[in-house]
Amino acid sequence: MNINFQDLLSPILSLIVVLAILYILYKYGTQEVLVEHQGTIKTKRKIKLSPTLIVLILVGLILMLISMSYRVIPQGYAGIKFNQVFRTYTVLGEGGNLIIPFLENLYQYDLQVREYTLSSSVKRKGEGTLWGITSDGVSVGVEATLLYQINRDSLIKFHKNVGMDYEEKVIQPVFKSAIKSVISKYTSDGLLSFGRTGLDLEIKGILRNKLEPIGINVLDVLIRDIKFSPDYEKALEEKKLAEQEALKMQYLIKKESLNVQRILVEAKGKAEAISIVAKELKKNPEYIGYLYVDKLSDKIKVIITNEKGILNLDEAIKDK
Repeated sequence: MNINFQDLLSPILSLIVVLAILYILYKYGTQEVLVEHQGTIKTKRKIKLSPTLIVLILVGLILMLISMSYRVIPQGYAGIKFNQVFRTYTVLGEGGNLIIPFLENLYQYDLQVREYTLSSSVKRKGEGTLWGITSDGVSVGVEATLLYQINRDSLIKFHKNVGMDYEEKVIQPVFKSAIKSVISKYTSDGLLSFGRTGLDLEIKGILRNKLEPIGINVLDVLIRDIKFSPDYEKALEEKKLAEQEALKMQYLIKKESLNVQRILVEAKGKAEAISIVAKELKKNPEYIGYLYVDKLSDKIKVIITNEKGILNLDEAIKDK
Protein backbone atom coordinates (compact mmCIF):
# COMPACT_ATOMS: atom_id res chain seq x y z
CA MET A 1 0.00 0.00 0.00
CA ASN A 2 1.34 3.41 -1.01
CA ILE A 3 1.61 6.09 1.71
CA ASN A 4 0.57 9.49 0.44
CA PHE A 5 2.40 12.62 1.63
CA GLN A 6 -0.92 14.07 2.74
CA ASP A 7 -1.35 11.17 5.17
CA LEU A 8 1.82 12.28 6.97
CA LEU A 9 1.35 16.04 6.60
CA SER A 10 -1.99 16.22 8.39
CA PRO A 11 -0.91 14.66 11.73
CA ILE A 12 2.36 16.61 11.66
CA LEU A 13 0.52 19.93 11.29
CA SER A 14 -1.89 18.92 14.03
CA LEU A 15 0.99 18.13 16.37
CA ILE A 16 2.62 21.49 15.62
CA VAL A 17 -0.63 23.33 16.40
CA VAL A 18 -1.08 21.43 19.68
CA LEU A 19 2.47 22.22 20.76
CA ALA A 20 1.96 25.87 19.84
CA ILE A 21 -1.26 26.04 21.93
CA LEU A 22 0.51 24.47 24.93
CA TYR A 23 3.37 26.94 24.62
CA ILE A 24 0.97 29.89 24.45
CA LEU A 25 -0.92 28.63 27.49
CA TYR A 26 2.29 28.29 29.46
CA LYS A 27 3.79 31.59 28.32
CA TYR A 28 0.82 33.89 28.38
CA GLY A 29 -1.92 32.00 30.20
CA THR A 30 -0.09 31.62 33.49
CA GLN A 31 1.69 33.93 35.87
CA GLU A 32 3.95 33.53 38.87
CA VAL A 33 2.49 34.52 42.26
CA LEU A 34 3.91 34.42 45.80
CA VAL A 35 2.18 32.01 48.12
CA GLU A 36 2.74 31.69 51.85
CA HIS A 37 2.56 28.17 53.14
CA GLN A 38 3.34 27.27 56.78
CA GLY A 39 5.42 30.38 57.21
CA THR A 40 7.31 29.84 53.96
CA ILE A 41 6.88 32.02 50.91
CA LYS A 42 6.98 30.14 47.59
CA THR A 43 6.40 31.02 43.93
CA LYS A 44 3.61 29.29 42.09
CA ARG A 45 2.11 29.55 38.59
CA LYS A 46 -1.60 30.17 38.23
CA ILE A 47 -3.72 30.13 35.10
CA LYS A 48 -4.77 33.57 33.98
CA LEU A 49 -6.87 33.59 30.83
CA SER A 50 -7.37 36.83 28.95
CA PRO A 51 -9.71 37.47 26.01
CA THR A 52 -6.72 37.68 23.68
CA LEU A 53 -5.40 34.34 24.87
CA ILE A 54 -8.79 32.69 24.44
CA VAL A 55 -8.96 33.97 20.85
CA LEU A 56 -5.49 32.63 20.12
CA ILE A 57 -6.41 29.24 21.52
CA LEU A 58 -9.59 29.11 19.45
CA VAL A 59 -7.70 30.09 16.30
CA GLY A 60 -5.17 27.36 17.02
CA LEU A 61 -7.89 24.78 17.52
CA ILE A 62 -9.55 25.83 14.26
CA LEU A 63 -6.27 25.55 12.39
CA MET A 64 -5.71 22.12 13.87
CA LEU A 65 -9.17 20.96 12.79
CA ILE A 66 -8.61 22.31 9.29
CA SER A 67 -5.26 20.56 8.99
CA MET A 68 -6.88 17.33 10.12
CA SER A 69 -9.93 17.79 7.87
CA TYR A 70 -8.43 18.98 4.60
CA ARG A 71 -7.09 16.12 2.50
CA VAL A 72 -5.69 16.32 -1.04
CA ILE A 73 -6.24 13.38 -3.41
CA PRO A 74 -3.47 13.23 -6.05
CA GLN A 75 -4.01 13.12 -9.80
CA GLY A 76 -4.98 9.68 -11.04
CA TYR A 77 -6.35 8.63 -7.65
CA ALA A 78 -9.82 8.42 -6.12
CA GLY A 79 -10.86 8.33 -2.49
CA ILE A 80 -13.45 6.43 -0.48
CA LYS A 81 -14.84 8.44 2.45
CA PHE A 82 -16.42 6.31 5.15
CA ASN A 83 -18.65 7.92 7.77
CA GLN A 84 -18.45 5.87 10.98
CA VAL A 85 -21.69 7.31 12.39
CA PHE A 86 -24.01 6.79 9.44
CA ARG A 87 -21.99 3.88 7.93
CA THR A 88 -22.05 5.47 4.46
CA TYR A 89 -19.48 5.46 1.65
CA THR A 90 -18.74 8.33 -0.74
CA VAL A 91 -16.38 8.41 -3.72
CA LEU A 92 -14.13 11.51 -3.78
CA GLY A 93 -12.30 12.84 -6.82
CA GLU A 94 -8.91 14.47 -7.31
CA GLY A 95 -8.01 17.65 -5.43
CA GLY A 96 -8.92 19.00 -1.99
CA ASN A 97 -11.62 17.35 0.13
CA LEU A 98 -12.90 17.87 3.68
CA ILE A 99 -12.96 14.97 6.11
CA ILE A 100 -14.54 15.18 9.56
CA PRO A 101 -11.77 14.21 12.00
CA PHE A 102 -12.40 11.12 14.14
CA LEU A 103 -15.77 10.53 12.41
CA GLU A 104 -14.75 9.91 8.82
CA ASN A 105 -11.94 7.85 7.30
CA LEU A 106 -10.36 8.34 3.86
CA TYR A 107 -8.98 5.49 1.74
CA GLN A 108 -7.14 6.37 -1.47
CA TYR A 109 -6.92 4.11 -4.54
CA ASP A 110 -4.63 4.43 -7.54
CA LEU A 111 -6.81 4.40 -10.69
CA GLN A 112 -3.91 4.60 -13.13
CA VAL A 113 -2.71 1.61 -15.14
CA ARG A 114 -0.75 -0.66 -12.83
CA GLU A 115 1.51 -3.63 -13.55
CA TYR A 116 2.20 -6.81 -11.67
CA THR A 117 5.22 -8.84 -12.85
CA LEU A 118 6.35 -12.40 -12.25
CA SER A 119 10.03 -12.49 -13.19
CA SER A 120 13.39 -13.66 -11.87
CA SER A 121 14.56 -10.04 -12.06
CA VAL A 122 11.89 -8.92 -9.56
CA LYS A 123 13.14 -9.01 -5.98
CA ARG A 124 9.79 -8.65 -4.20
CA LYS A 125 8.44 -11.63 -2.31
CA GLY A 126 6.32 -14.01 -4.37
CA GLU A 127 7.05 -12.37 -7.71
CA GLY A 128 9.81 -14.58 -9.17
CA THR A 129 9.53 -16.94 -12.13
CA LEU A 130 6.38 -19.05 -11.84
CA TRP A 131 6.90 -22.80 -12.40
CA GLY A 132 4.11 -25.13 -13.47
CA ILE A 133 3.74 -28.71 -14.72
CA THR A 134 2.55 -29.55 -18.25
CA SER A 135 0.16 -32.41 -18.98
CA ASP A 136 3.13 -34.67 -19.82
CA GLY A 137 4.90 -33.89 -16.53
CA VAL A 138 7.49 -31.37 -17.72
CA SER A 139 8.37 -28.43 -15.45
CA VAL A 140 7.89 -25.08 -17.24
CA GLY A 141 8.78 -21.61 -15.95
CA VAL A 142 6.85 -18.53 -17.09
CA GLU A 143 7.75 -14.87 -16.64
CA ALA A 144 4.81 -12.57 -17.31
CA THR A 145 3.39 -9.09 -16.66
CA LEU A 146 -0.23 -8.23 -15.95
CA LEU A 147 -1.49 -4.74 -16.81
CA TYR A 148 -4.66 -3.84 -14.92
CA GLN A 149 -6.71 -0.89 -13.69
CA ILE A 150 -9.21 -0.46 -10.87
CA ASN A 151 -12.70 0.40 -12.13
CA ARG A 152 -13.83 3.72 -10.62
CA ASP A 153 -17.51 2.93 -11.19
CA SER A 154 -17.36 -0.05 -8.83
CA LEU A 155 -14.87 1.43 -6.35
CA ILE A 156 -17.19 1.27 -3.33
CA LYS A 157 -18.02 -2.39 -3.99
CA PHE A 158 -14.33 -3.08 -4.54
CA HIS A 159 -13.40 -1.41 -1.24
CA LYS A 160 -16.02 -3.36 0.70
CA ASN A 161 -15.18 -6.77 -0.78
CA VAL A 162 -11.42 -6.53 -1.38
CA GLY A 163 -9.83 -3.55 0.36
CA MET A 164 -6.51 -1.77 0.15
CA ASP A 165 -4.31 -4.89 0.08
CA TYR A 166 -5.86 -6.12 -3.18
CA GLU A 167 -2.52 -6.91 -4.83
CA GLU A 168 -1.53 -9.54 -2.28
CA LYS A 169 -5.09 -10.69 -1.65
CA VAL A 170 -6.36 -10.99 -5.24
CA ILE A 171 -3.92 -10.05 -8.04
CA GLN A 172 -1.04 -12.33 -7.04
CA PRO A 173 -2.96 -15.58 -6.35
CA VAL A 174 -5.37 -15.23 -9.29
CA PHE A 175 -2.57 -14.41 -11.77
CA LYS A 176 -0.48 -17.38 -10.63
CA SER A 177 -3.48 -19.73 -10.68
CA ALA A 178 -4.39 -18.69 -14.24
CA ILE A 179 -0.86 -19.31 -15.55
CA LYS A 180 -0.60 -22.74 -13.91
CA SER A 181 -4.05 -23.67 -15.17
CA VAL A 182 -3.11 -22.91 -18.79
CA ILE A 183 0.27 -24.67 -18.52
CA SER A 184 -1.35 -27.86 -17.21
CA LYS A 185 -3.61 -28.09 -20.29
CA TYR A 186 -0.76 -28.56 -22.79
CA THR A 187 2.14 -30.89 -23.34
CA SER A 188 5.63 -29.39 -23.48
CA ASP A 189 5.71 -29.65 -27.28
CA GLY A 190 2.20 -28.25 -27.52
CA LEU A 191 3.16 -25.33 -25.31
CA LEU A 192 6.11 -24.50 -27.58
CA SER A 193 3.96 -24.66 -30.71
CA PHE A 194 1.19 -22.67 -28.97
CA GLY A 195 3.61 -19.75 -28.53
CA ARG A 196 3.56 -16.66 -26.35
CA THR A 197 0.70 -14.95 -28.18
CA GLY A 198 -1.69 -17.85 -27.73
CA LEU A 199 -0.61 -18.32 -24.13
CA ASP A 200 -1.18 -14.70 -23.08
CA LEU A 201 -4.58 -14.58 -24.79
CA GLU A 202 -5.80 -17.63 -22.89
CA ILE A 203 -4.46 -16.34 -19.56
CA LYS A 204 -6.07 -12.95 -20.21
CA GLY A 205 -9.44 -14.63 -20.78
CA ILE A 206 -9.26 -16.44 -17.43
CA LEU A 207 -8.23 -13.26 -15.57
CA ARG A 208 -11.06 -11.22 -17.07
CA ASN A 209 -13.61 -13.78 -15.95
CA LYS A 210 -12.27 -13.70 -12.38
CA LEU A 211 -11.14 -10.09 -11.82
CA GLU A 212 -13.54 -7.86 -13.75
CA PRO A 213 -16.64 -8.90 -11.75
CA ILE A 214 -14.96 -7.60 -8.55
CA GLY A 215 -13.88 -4.27 -10.10
CA ILE A 216 -10.46 -4.86 -11.73
CA ASN A 217 -10.17 -4.27 -15.48
CA VAL A 218 -7.63 -6.59 -17.15
CA LEU A 219 -5.91 -4.62 -19.91
CA ASP A 220 -3.23 -7.01 -21.13
CA VAL A 221 -1.03 -9.98 -20.29
CA LEU A 222 2.54 -9.94 -21.60
CA ILE A 223 4.51 -13.21 -21.66
CA ARG A 224 8.14 -12.20 -21.12
CA ASP A 225 9.77 -15.64 -21.25
CA ILE A 226 9.03 -19.38 -21.29
CA LYS A 227 11.77 -21.60 -19.88
CA PHE A 228 12.25 -25.28 -19.12
CA SER A 229 14.38 -27.16 -16.61
CA PRO A 230 18.09 -27.59 -17.54
CA ASP A 231 17.64 -31.34 -18.14
CA TYR A 232 14.74 -30.75 -20.51
CA GLU A 233 16.63 -27.98 -22.31
CA LYS A 234 19.50 -30.42 -22.87
CA ALA A 235 17.14 -33.13 -24.13
CA LEU A 236 15.44 -30.60 -26.40
CA GLU A 237 18.79 -29.57 -27.87
CA GLU A 238 19.74 -33.20 -28.48
CA LYS A 239 16.38 -33.77 -30.17
CA LYS A 240 16.97 -30.82 -32.49
CA LEU A 241 20.41 -32.16 -33.40
CA ALA A 242 18.94 -35.60 -34.10
CA GLU A 243 16.25 -34.06 -36.30
CA GLN A 244 18.90 -32.12 -38.22
CA GLU A 245 20.93 -35.30 -38.73
CA ALA A 246 17.80 -37.12 -39.90
CA LEU A 247 17.05 -34.35 -42.41
CA LYS A 248 20.64 -34.51 -43.63
CA MET A 249 20.42 -38.29 -44.13
CA GLN A 250 17.12 -37.89 -45.98
CA TYR A 251 18.79 -35.37 -48.27
CA LEU A 252 21.73 -37.68 -48.97
CA ILE A 253 19.42 -40.65 -49.62
CA LYS A 254 17.31 -38.58 -51.98
CA LYS A 255 20.42 -37.34 -53.76
CA GLU A 256 21.76 -40.90 -54.23
CA SER A 257 18.35 -42.04 -55.40
CA LEU A 258 18.33 -39.33 -58.06
CA ASN A 259 21.85 -40.34 -59.15
CA VAL A 260 20.72 -43.98 -59.51
CA GLN A 261 17.70 -42.88 -61.54
CA ARG A 262 19.98 -40.78 -63.76
CA ILE A 263 22.37 -43.70 -64.33
CA LEU A 264 19.45 -46.00 -65.14
CA VAL A 265 18.07 -43.51 -67.65
CA GLU A 266 21.48 -43.13 -69.28
CA ALA A 267 21.97 -46.92 -69.37
CA LYS A 268 18.54 -47.38 -70.88
CA GLY A 269 19.31 -44.79 -73.53
CA LYS A 270 22.60 -46.46 -74.41
CA ALA A 271 20.92 -49.88 -74.52
CA GLU A 272 18.30 -48.58 -76.92
CA ALA A 273 21.00 -46.98 -79.08
CA ILE A 274 22.96 -50.23 -79.20
CA SER A 275 19.81 -52.12 -80.11
CA ILE A 276 19.13 -49.75 -82.99
CA VAL A 277 22.73 -50.05 -84.27
CA ALA A 278 22.55 -53.84 -84.02
CA LYS A 279 19.39 -53.89 -86.13
CA GLU A 280 20.98 -51.67 -88.78
CA LEU A 281 24.11 -53.88 -88.91
CA LYS A 282 21.98 -56.91 -89.60
CA LYS A 283 20.42 -55.06 -92.52
CA ASN A 284 23.68 -53.61 -93.80
CA PRO A 285 26.88 -55.24 -92.47
CA GLU A 286 29.05 -52.63 -94.18
CA TYR A 287 27.51 -49.96 -91.94
CA ILE A 288 30.04 -50.81 -89.23
CA GLY A 289 32.82 -49.70 -91.50
CA TYR A 290 31.14 -46.35 -91.93
CA LEU A 291 30.78 -45.96 -88.20
CA TYR A 292 34.42 -46.84 -87.75
CA VAL A 293 35.54 -44.26 -90.32
CA ASP A 294 33.20 -41.64 -88.87
CA LYS A 295 34.92 -41.88 -85.49
CA LEU A 296 38.43 -41.38 -86.90
CA SER A 297 40.31 -38.10 -86.75
CA ASP A 298 40.04 -35.73 -89.75
CA LYS A 299 43.86 -35.87 -90.18
CA ILE A 300 43.86 -39.58 -91.06
CA LYS A 301 43.51 -40.08 -94.82
CA VAL A 302 44.62 -43.70 -95.38
CA ILE A 303 44.54 -46.79 -93.15
CA ILE A 304 45.53 -50.38 -93.67
CA THR A 305 42.42 -52.53 -93.35
CA ASN A 306 44.17 -55.89 -93.49
CA GLU A 307 47.41 -57.40 -94.77
CA LYS A 308 46.26 -57.38 -98.41
CA GLY A 309 44.88 -53.85 -98.88
CA ILE A 310 44.95 -50.18 -98.10
CA LEU A 311 41.73 -48.20 -97.51
CA ASN A 312 41.55 -44.71 -99.02
CA LEU A 313 39.26 -42.76 -96.67
CA ASP A 314 38.37 -40.03 -99.13
CA GLU A 315 37.15 -42.58 -101.64
CA ALA A 316 35.30 -44.54 -98.94
CA ILE A 317 33.50 -41.45 -97.79
CA LYS A 318 32.64 -40.44 -101.37
CA ASP A 319 31.25 -43.90 -102.02
CA LYS A 320 29.03 -43.57 -99.03
